Amino acid sequence: MKRYEKCMKLMYSPCVALIGSLLIGSPQGFAQNAESSPSEPLRLTVAPNTSSRIAMKTLPKATCVLHPDGDSEPSHSFKLFSDDDGMIRFNVNPSDESDGVANFAVDCTSDRQAQTFELKLRPNHSPSAEMPAPAAETHIAKTTDIMRPALAKEQALQLSDEELAMRGYPMRPNPGDVPGAFAKWLQMVSQPARRVDARQAEYRELRAQTSLPTWSGYDLENAPNEHPVSTYDMVQGIWNVPLVTNPVYDQTTYSVFWVGLDGDGLVSTDLWQAGTGQQISDIAFNLLGRPLQFIFSYYFAWTELLPTQGIEVQPNFNVSPGDLMYIAAWVGNPNEAASLSGADGIAFLEDVTQSEFAYVYTPRGSVNILGYEAEWIMERPYENGVVPSLADYGTAYMEEPDAQKTNGAWISYDQPSSNQIFMYADPYIDLDLLSAAYSEGPDTIYYQWYNYN
Repeated sequence: MKRYEKCMKLMYSPCVALIGSLLIGSPQGFAQNAESSPSEPLRLTVAPNTSSRIAMKTLPKATCVLHPDGDSEPSHSFKLFSDDDGMIRFNVNPSDESDGVANFAVDCTSDRQAQTFELKLRPNHSPSAEMPAPAAETHIAKTTDIMRPALAKEQALQLSDEELAMRGYPMRPNPGDVPGAFAKWLQMVSQPARRVDARQAEYRELRAQTSLPTWSGYDLENAPNEHPVSTYDMVQGIWNVPLVTNPVYDQTTYSVFWVGLDGDGLVSTDLWQAGTGQQISDIAFNLLGRPLQFIFSYYFAWTELLPTQGIEVQPNFNVSPGDLMYIAAWVGNPNEAASLSGADGIAFLEDVTQSEFAYVYTPRGSVNILGYEAEWIMERPYENGVVPSLADYGTAYMEEPDAQKTNGAWISYDQPSSNQIFMYADPYIDLDLLSAAYSEGPDTIYYQWYNYN
């Protein structure tokens, strides 16, 4: 990707920050409301060789499994989480055109209910009244919505970290230390946003690791004369959610993009991290005598506190590929400045494109985040204790990969004590490169996918 194309992708703009508006791309023609009665099948026409966004009404606060109707084989299934209103959102890309209809079932379970929902997909360029294109989804403002107003520049400069946190803003980067990060922070807080409930849903199968062999990116350690002094108490990054493509047959593959403190497995195995996840799977069909694949992908925001916790998905975030995310993770107490003595792992997640944000508070308990390392990582997580193939994320950029030191100063990842990490299929002999990260100066890390496994 050319440099100017990358910059355009990461540019803040008021036009992508419309309050509560969630635009889901659809072909021209008929469109069906995803809020239609859940007792009726959702019937849609999706364009072949195009990634279409689908929003589907199911049970509130549920774990759902999408699979072909009559076939619940795990390798032919796709896991999703619904938000507080019962919406699941995913992308689908058929491999070819057909007049046939593929029948899917979506099995959802919540604390008190279980229900199956029908989904019928017709892979065709021409929507019909009976099977329209996916509709654009619009957030309808509620009286319970909590809005964060835009800050004037003078306010943004004067408010303390504690006051910023109390009002729902992320911590302010030091403009003298990291001027680029401060400029982007200022643009973000200068536009209003809606606070979403930070409810977490445990993704039982997935677990990121305190293990360098599954990482690619940069790990900023203490300077040699500081070790083992606690140096970092906050880490942040800004990125567009990578689009994953090219699934592996009969597998679900994953990649997770994150920032974190500690946990490289060499000095500390405790880790606090926050980021976005990308998963992709193909489901084969035979429609009207012709083989055809439906490629499903799912994107989510998440946090994890290791070793006591697995990946915790944030179902109320409507994360789409390409969305601009601002994510920071630190240790502290609610509504206070970062401090390694604090009781919680705290994450600030903002989907700038959707104008939605959340604060996540996870009690540390016995987990001791020492502040020895800060990381900016693309990883392939473990699934049920096994490392699956790495989802093809293509290329990705992380902007403003910075950390805050315990003395209040901010620092870029690009330091003499920073380690460049490569992901190999066999890490012991550096065989078969899967993913790598490269420095593009103090403000940017470039990530490149090379292979699945």
